[in-house]
Amino acid sequence: MAQTEAEMWAGLAKSDEAGQLVYSGPAQDPREAIAREMYDRGWDDLGFLGVGSGYYQGSAIGLALLIQCADVKARDISKAEMLQWRRNGRGWQMVEPRKGEVAYHLMTKPNGTAMTWPEFWRMVVLHLEVAQNAYVYTPRDREDTIEEYIPIMPGRARMRVSDRGNIFYEIVAATEYERAALGDTYLIVPEHEMIHLRGRLLDGVNGLSNLALGAPNLDLLSAIGRYQTKLFGNDGKQPLVFETKEGFPNSDQGEASFRRLKDQLREAARRANSSGEAILLEAGLTAKPIAINSKDAESKDSFTQAVMRICGLMDVPPHRIYALEAVAYNNMSAMNRQYVNDCLMPLAVNIETKFRNHSLPEDEWPIFSLQFDRSALMSNDPDTLEKLIKAGMSSGLMTFDEGREVMPFRLNPLKKGGDQRTVPVNMSLVDADGVVVHAATGQNPTQPGAGEGESPDNNAGKAGPRLVHTAGAA
Repeated sequence: MAQTEAEMWAGLAKSDEAGQLVYSGPAQDPREAIAREMYDRGWDDLGFLGVGSGYYQGSAIGLALLIQCADVKARDISKAEMLQWRRNGRGWQMVEPRKGEVAYHLMTKPNGTAMTWPEFWRMVVLHLEVAQNAYVYTPRDREDTIEEYIPIMPGRARMRVSDRGNIFYEIVAATEYERAALGDTYLIVPEHEMIHLRGRLLDGVNGLSNLALGAPNLDLLSAIGRYQTKLFGNDGKQPLVFETKEGFPNSDQGEASFRRLKDQLREAARRANSSGEAILLEAGLTAKPIAINSKDAESKDSFTQAVMRICGLMDVPPHRIYALEAVAYNNMSAMNRQYVNDCLMPLAVNIETKFRNHSLPEDEWPIFSLQFDRSALMSNDPDTLEKLIKAGMSSGLMTFDEGREVMPFRLNPLKKGGDQRTVPVNMSLVDADGVVVHAATGQNPTQPGAGEGESPDNNAGKAGPRLVHTAGAA
């Protein structure tokens, strides 16, 4: 860490002998040790993700796959826009954005830097999925209104509990961007100014890192990678041993023959490695490899299984990272459906709930909700989304404009007829007592307002209507 001018002057001590200022090293501030400890966590050991050390050097291949899986979820969440909704009876109505309110923040930009909301969500979800911990610093003004949402690397923040039981967070800025966003190098902030998203919880405080949980699979992938590197680095050649059934006489002549043959074989092996020249054997010699080959070691199958386990650990279908060995067209749709329902939606709900509880007063939690655009999340399962839109349009649950709005590419409302909808013709309209208000097509066409043997006058003063299916209707 570069020493600032203030730190230099703080390290100057007055000499009693000469009465002059003498530099005596950095100031002994306890924050300095904390800042240096957290600053030193960088790409070398992935400490910036709060996952400990040693993983990057030994498991580069597995780490790349794990981050690729995490980025799939981060990319899918970033597709969806988070909106604020207000409860209206049993329904919900979108809140119009006004400056200074949460809805305005969610529709403009998260903080004062050039970061956009898709970039913000992609960064936060990547941290959450890899380290199972994500931090967002939310400084507040005097009126306790959130001014910014600033994502913090997991390794740059940590929780501390005071003697009175109050929770605080220490934040260290290690890069120029972090210093520009935070406005300082070291901060201690109260709990209500920090959003701490936790994933797989064990102790109730921090999430269990996927890197730590998946260490055995990462080690296996690393071992396979090292084996393949050595194999291809040697042009696929394996160590050989030469053997013969004919022995050498136990004499000086036999010893000389053995040494001469050994030197010839060494030179032949050297030429074979350098120029590919074939080794010609004689005197009954045979060559046998002494190392297991790639096929016998089943390295390809082992690698594929390890990749599948990494995908299972990260809750991501293999075909989303283009691992297509165990994927077919007949099961891809089911995998997409499971991914959206069991993986993506719970992740979105966790983030939504945490942001709502942190950004809104507790008395407004039952009234307001923060929610990602569900149609954008379901675009990862296009078959189910198509069926829902088709069923809603054909059954009368959606108007034309409502169906066009929930489509992933959001079509504009129609100029005319957008508020209309289609209803099945074999449905009759009846009231709460079962009396037919309007008959279905083909039933008593001369009196469309009544059923068989009934008069329209009998329907006066009845309760509200409801739709029922009429068996045998045309």
